[in-house]
Amino acid sequence: MSTYDDIQNIEFDRPGRGKTEEQIQKHTLDLHYVDKPIEKNVYLLTCGDDIQKLSVIQALPQLIKSDPQQTYSRIIPKILEELPNSSCEFQVITSKTFKGLMEKQVPSNLFHAVLQGIESRDTIVANSWMETLIAIIPVLNQTQLKSDILPLVQKKSQLAQPLLGRIASCKMLGKIAIHQCLDADEVKREVLPLAQSLCQDCHPEVRSAICTQIPCIVQGLGTTILRGDLLASLVELGSDDNMYVRSASVSAIVHIFPYTTLDVKKTTLLPLIKQLCDKALKHDDLTATTIAKEIGKILDGLQYSLTIPECLWFLNFYKRLSTKGLNNDEFKGSDASMDVTCRQQAAVNFPPMISFVYSNIPTQIDSLYSIFKDLAGDPCFIVRKTIAGCMHEIIKLYDANSKILKSDFVRLLQDDSEEVLNSLVPHLGTTLELLCEFETLSRLNVNPATLEIGRALLKCQFELTTRNNWRLSTMFLHQFERLPNCMPSDFIHQHFTPILLTCAAKGRARPVRVQAVRTLVIFLRYNGKEMQRRWIRENTVAQLCRSDSYYTRLIYIKLCAAAMDIFSDKYFKEYFYENLLDLAVDPVANIRLCIVNMIMSLKQMLILPEDKQLNERFNTVLKRYTDDEKDRDVIKAFQLKSKEMKTYEINKEEYKKEQKRRRDEEDRINAGAKVSVLLLPKKDTSRFTLIERG
Repeated sequence: MSTYDDIQNIEFDRPGRGKTEEQIQKHTLDLHYVDKPIEKNVYLLTCGDDIQKLSVIQALPQLIKSDPQQTYSRIIPKILEELPNSSCEFQVITSKTFKGLMEKQVPSNLFHAVLQGIESRDTIVANSWMETLIAIIPVLNQTQLKSDILPLVQKKSQLAQPLLGRIASCKMLGKIAIHQCLDADEVKREVLPLAQSLCQDCHPEVRSAICTQIPCIVQGLGTTILRGDLLASLVELGSDDNMYVRSASVSAIVHIFPYTTLDVKKTTLLPLIKQLCDKALKHDDLTATTIAKEIGKILDGLQYSLTIPECLWFLNFYKRLSTKGLNNDEFKGSDASMDVTCRQQAAVNFPPMISFVYSNIPTQIDSLYSIFKDLAGDPCFIVRKTIAGCMHEIIKLYDANSKILKSDFVRLLQDDSEEVLNSLVPHLGTTLELLCEFETLSRLNVNPATLEIGRALLKCQFELTTRNNWRLSTMFLHQFERLPNCMPSDFIHQHFTPILLTCAAKGRARPVRVQAVRTLVIFLRYNGKEMQRRWIRENTVAQLCRSDSYYTRLIYIKLCAAAMDIFSDKYFKEYFYENLLDLAVDPVANIRLCIVNMIMSLKQMLILPEDKQLNERFNTVLKRYTDDEKDRDVIKAFQLKSKEMKTYEINKEEYKKEQKRRRDEEDRINAGAKVSVLLLPKKDTSRFTLIERG
């Protein structure tokens, strides 16, 4: 039987253990290199292994910042010396580092290393250096462009060259065409023939690649496109048998609109686009999705070229895009996911379609609404999510006609998909205000729409409380801050205030409870009836401030922090101040700690002669913290705040001006005036949060 010492010996003599120590010794540098980064990195490039050399490359930008002269004269030459015989990984990392340096126009001659790198026999290395070369073309000078890059592009664009080389030459042509050193004539002479040749390439990937660069070439040519053959090449690409080439031609057409005349649009581009649309209806390919993605820009670019029948034709085509793949549509493709993407892109472009219809064929509003109804009720949540995300834009564009959208808005509010709500909720407040602006909702009267939308909001709130997405619930309650702008205060008080109070007192997630009390304070602020305001104040004190739950009492402190942001000091001192001071003697130390963190704000309110009684109460609290406090964290925080109070100064004029504005607004609300609610930013009240202690 082996003894314990024997086992220890076996562990010590395990194979590989000595090798590990040897590696540690190998990677340990002499101490005299510690404070000499240039010497250290030269040594690593000379004697280090691949990992150490890679670390030098990655540290190159920092070395240039700290010691540029030595880095240029010693480190970079050493890197260039190591490159020819280095590993693939070293070359790839170096190419990316050089790209970053050259894009910032670092004064070092790295250009020839890039040119050498693209000739590597290793495909991965050559492609990495080619990406670097394409990226740095904009910062090259005229000599480099004409002496090195143009001959290289001519070479790489030949049919005998590898496929990746020809694709790279397409990308380089686009960069060259918009280079500041070349004028339109030079682009026409040097770039255009190569581009036309690549448009005729036998491989569809090359034709697709050059198609994406046509807008850059057109930009470089200016109006030369009208007397050149590039437009004819684009027409040919739009008729290509390959769907990827046709799809790329759609995007190219959209991007050349700014450089074309009205006549070119009418005679050439419009027929080409209609041809592409017809092919998209007959073929199950990517072109339909690309057209759906670009349809808004297409119609915006062509709208002055279209007749009424052509406008109707495009509206009908858009309707088919928005229902692609549904029911027994002959436009249905074999790939359901591509159909969904097509409908989703159609939903993205619904706001531009509204502008198009209103401007050109306003009699077709009903047809447009039927398209919207289909998108809002699409069986796939992705499409509904997209249309929900632009609901506020749609209502704004529909203007006075937005009343017809009410039932669809309610349906989206009650959607089963959380993704749809995630898209709808961030703009919910804006949407409700727009509905009020266009008289679907009213701040003065409870109409049927108010009841229907109110029920939908309450149902949505109930559904969210049963789920675990506290971020969405918090955002939803945040949007409720706009309700006083959209609905009568009696309706809000009757239906929404009790829900918020329950959420604040019994909610699960703290952020949700904090947002609930902030929204509750907004409701209190803009409620015009004293009886209802008193009900809110009394119930928040009873259910929050006097709660047996420590966490719930913390929520009341959050409520007071929100009230400081929203109410005038006069109102706060009358209804919140003393209840907050009561928590200064709370049995839980963290509650007292939160009050300590607020004493600066509490102190600055007591500046009027009539504050004498509150001042005495406040000083009593300070004395209690000074004499009787036992908790070390509370004592430490109090001492810190006491020092701050002695040196803290405020701009009294600005402070008085702001307080007067708040008091005047409160007086107007109390007198029955309707005041618009601004969606106030959430203040950082982290200083009032629970401090975890070890």
